[in-house]
Amino acid sequence: MAKINNAFITLASIFALASAAQSCITINDLNVPGAEILNITSILQTNVSAPAPPPDPAYTGISFCDVTIVLTHPGGNDTVTVEIWLPTTGWNSRFQATGGGGFSSGIGSALLGPAVAQGYSAASTDGGNLGFGFQINPEAFDSDYNVIPGIFEDYIYRSVHDMAVVGKAVTEIYYGKAPSFSYWNGCSTGGRQGVNEAQMYPDDFNGIMAAAPVINLGQDVIAFEWPYIVMNNEKTFPSQCVFNTFLNASIAQCDGLDGVKDGLISNIKDCDFDPYSLVGKQVECDGTSNTISHSVATVYRKILEGPRTPSGEQLWYGLELGVRTNDLYTGDANTATSNGTTIAVPFPVTDEWIKYFLKLDPSYDTSTITYAESAELFAQSVNDMVNSSSNNPDLSPFHKAGGKMIVWHGLSDNIAPPGGTLNYRHRVESLMGGTGAVDDFWRLFFVPGISHCGGGYGPVPTDPLAAIVAWVENGTAPDTLAAQFTDPSGAVVNHDICRYPLVSRHDGKGDPKVASSYTCAESF
Repeated sequence: MAKINNAFITLASIFALASAAQSCITINDLNVPGAEILNITSILQTNVSAPAPPPDPAYTGISFCDVTIVLTHPGGNDTVTVEIWLPTTGWNSRFQATGGGGFSSGIGSALLGPAVAQGYSAASTDGGNLGFGFQINPEAFDSDYNVIPGIFEDYIYRSVHDMAVVGKAVTEIYYGKAPSFSYWNGCSTGGRQGVNEAQMYPDDFNGIMAAAPVINLGQDVIAFEWPYIVMNNEKTFPSQCVFNTFLNASIAQCDGLDGVKDGLISNIKDCDFDPYSLVGKQVECDGTSNTISHSVATVYRKILEGPRTPSGEQLWYGLELGVRTNDLYTGDANTATSNGTTIAVPFPVTDEWIKYFLKLDPSYDTSTITYAESAELFAQSVNDMVNSSSNNPDLSPFHKAGGKMIVWHGLSDNIAPPGGTLNYRHRVESLMGGTGAVDDFWRLFFVPGISHCGGGYGPVPTDPLAAIVAWVENGTAPDTLAAQFTDPSGAVVNHDICRYPLVSRHDGKGDPKVASSYTCAESF
């Protein structure tokens, strides 16, 4: 039943609400290939407030038909919930599916609210609940700690495709016509889900916006844990204040490589900062004087290098120069200081992943992992995840279907190494004809100074989804993404992000806070 929160309401409004409420309760007879519908419920939600990504204020006054569908896959012992929000007025004839983060396949109102406020019909899925945020769901495993059949498949690929099928079908039933265009929007796990859709279900979406995609699961599991492994093996635990000394020194050395001193390392390729140059430097942290030691510089260097074998062979990518080791989200190189003692803190998602998926033992002590054992775990992880890492470079079906994709990744990502995304891009280019050919349907943007999915100390893309919409619907392929942030002085900085393989360079004369003062030049 409709919830009427206004003190005064017109007769026409009552009829409109009644009509919308009726359409909510008549959604049925859905067909999802390979799945069985268990339950469908719907309710009219009026004058709802929904969160918005910081720093935007919450969206208020949203009214929508809230449809919840529960389904299962025969023989899978799984239960998947899909929620679709359908705006009662102002539908823009588009459908938007939204992604998850960590172990969550979807994050609900955090993305649904903004989507509906912009006129989209929008969907989210719990993906069978492999986990919630940074925590695994123990109920997704049997007594021997094997994941229950079907739930892992739901998390990796199946639930997103089902959401696309269900979401578009419900949209058509509700409005009496199919959406004109369908889009994906997600970051981190949500970024991986989007890229995986392009690989496995190229007809699901016309446009995909995938940020900081974790598309190399097998490799990334150990890469994310690597800083924790390094600190425990070196028995050296720098505080975040000490880590920031390396950050600030690398910025001071390499900031000007793009032609302007603006606090950003835009050109990491030519930045040759040496962590050992700080050995012996005195640092004031929380009222205490610290001396940067050789062992601290070694920890920082190894974190930047990424996972290696005991003999030094590189296994995967590390974090980049200019990274804030702990910012906005819990970073890979997280430490905590209490009463003068600093300890290493593991990244929760991969710590749980190692325990449940690699060791099959939730009580396993990851702090004991040696360099030799980490190499063995890396090999096991890559082997176990060979069919689940969402990094198949063959995007030709997506290209043939006319799909367009934008991926952006912060160069200062403190969780997912941007090198993994670049590696995938190179593999796609090698298979599909080079940078120009791939740019016809997929454009990649590396964002200086930005941490995982946002935060950091640089301009964040303001509306990359709008860029993919313009590309799909108007043929306007983006050479740049508009980005913005507020600097420490309180000034608003606008700075366009250049598409790979170009980087932003200052023109030598314009206001560094204005986007028009920059051009895109070769670097990578």
